[in-house]
Amino acid sequence: MESYFAAKSSLFTREFSDRAVINIDDPYGSRLSESTSLEVISLSLNNPRATWCVTEMERRPGGHHLRLRGPGGILIESEIRLVGSHNVENYLMAVAFAVDSGVDPLVIAEISPRLRGAAGRMEEVEIGQPFLAFVDYAHSPDAVARVLKALRENVEGRVIAVLGCGGDRDRSKRPLMGKALHDGSDIAIFTSDNPRSEDPAAILNEMVQGLEIAKPSKIELDRREAIKSAVALAGPGDAVIILGKGHEKRQYFAARVVDFDDRLELARAIEARK
Repeated sequence: MESYFAAKSSLFTREFSDRAVINIDDPYGSRLSESTSLEVISLSLNNPRATWCVTEMERRPGGHHLRLRGPGGILIESEIRLVGSHNVENYLMAVAFAVDSGVDPLVIAEISPRLRGAAGRMEEVEIGQPFLAFVDYAHSPDAVARVLKALRENVEGRVIAVLGCGGDRDRSKRPLMGKALHDGSDIAIFTSDNPRSEDPAAILNEMVQGLEIAKPSKIELDRREAIKSAVALAGPGDAVIILGKGHEKRQYFAARVVDFDDRLELARAIEARK
């Protein structure tokens, strides 16, 4: 991390930049804001001394209601359909860039409820169902844990999560990912991802190693059926999240490649349940 910080810091010099926009809630960001010679626009979710600060944050199902304070007494109050504190940080930085580039704060407040995140990154699937539904690319133990934690902060009911591990990849991560899924959700459904040249059942066995899986959590080898199972279990106020493949549109097996989009499969499962 120190080497990474040093590399990143080299960009915050007059050789490369004229101004810096830095999240000072992060300890490395705080260090960088104090060490750079550039003019700093600082961001914080809770520090009123920052150039841009979130003065009010109310978590709501599927998003947040926010009030931001900026330079010169700027106030922006709006809602965003983005889940997790990390997305609030990203939004705050985008607002700072936009205002600094001349965008009217009133326009920002007006369009914010229509903003969507990157494809496959906590991407919401919404077709009128009484529960939240998301697809996310998380495919490491830390990412799975973070995404589930962020989702739980915004959900009143249960978190129902589906995850598999890819074949021909780091096998040591599999039990760690399985544990992150098991510990971070109320209902965990273990399934297949992109098995590639490996046996999907063998991958699943490594994922659930050492775990006690009690109903309604389950192991379901077929990813489509796993998504259907998650949707079938969801009630009002719950959240379903399909992890691992995100925006990918294919599933890779040893001898074949098939069309498979988690977002489309999730929407179909929801529609079929209505």
